[in-house]
Amino acid sequence: MAETRRWGAALALVALLGAGPETARASTGQDSLRSFLPENGAAASWSKDGDPQEFAGEDLYTYIDGGAEIYQEYGFRRVVIQDYRNPAGRSVSLEIFQMETPAAAYGMFTFKRSGKGKIVPLGTGGELEDYYLNFWKGTFLVTLTGFDETAGTIEGILAVGGAVDAKIPDRAGPPDLVSALPERGLKPGSLKYLKGLLALNNVYPFYTARGLDFREAVGGGYGDGATLLVLDYGTTGALREAVDELGHYLAASERFKKLAGNAPEIDTLRVVDGKGRYLGLMARKTRLYIGIGPNSEVVSSLLQQAAR
Repeated sequence: MAETRRWGAALALVALLGAGPETARASTGQDSLRSFLPENGAAASWSKDGDPQEFAGEDLYTYIDGGAEIYQEYGFRRVVIQDYRNPAGRSVSLEIFQMETPAAAYGMFTFKRSGKGKIVPLGTGGELEDYYLNFWKGTFLVTLTGFDETAGTIEGILAVGGAVDAKIPDRAGPPDLVSALPERGLKPGSLKYLKGLLALNNVYPFYTARGLDFREAVGGGYGDGATLLVLDYGTTGALREAVDELGHYLAASERFKKLAGNAPEIDTLRVVDGKGRYLGLMARKTRLYIGIGPNSEVVSSLLQQAAR
């Protein structure tokens, strides 16, 4: 019997070690997000309603049907979900997403916010719209959802959010690439930090165009309906290859028409899409700047501003 127990313990240890560090930490609870959940009473009169749920890695597809891909593109690790209720019967749902890096958490925050809500002093940046709150801090993205717009529900959202914020010690600023967008004329809340094609196509639909295998990107809205995208490729060689591939795609695609009279000192290529929107491309060092607007003059002006 003693021999059997020793073999059982040895096999369990081998299985644990063979599963890798992520599985080992999850098994011992070292990486559990439950420690960030506010306890009963920590958020005024709000208490936990039911047990929390946790999902990690590919299991996110079980929790978010049809919307997990964008989290995975940015770099998802795990999420914990906990509902809260107050004595009046109002409910708030809390989600704490842990992403791989602070940049990933910031990117998901910019992707999920609308830019039309109210800025709230939670985490490193937060936005409340209707009964929906998002904020990010360190590697964490926190989302709180109410079920009505009553004052009591909004107070609960902010109270639970504040209690979570107090539990997260990490703090980091936005990625350096954000500073590549000119501040003059940038619409508040329009900035999006991008890590892949899913997020990029949400800003402008390039679909599966070649030459868009960037390392990171950022986009923002400006006056006259203009948009500026800055795609960083990491090296000048990768940028040259991307410009060549994307340029050939745009020139050959039926969706775009190449314009005459390009300005080589500013633009690599200028085209107009099927909806009459003008695109101008400008390559600088490791970055590709793409201006999108209602006419060629707006696009060129936006690119000139970015080139300064």
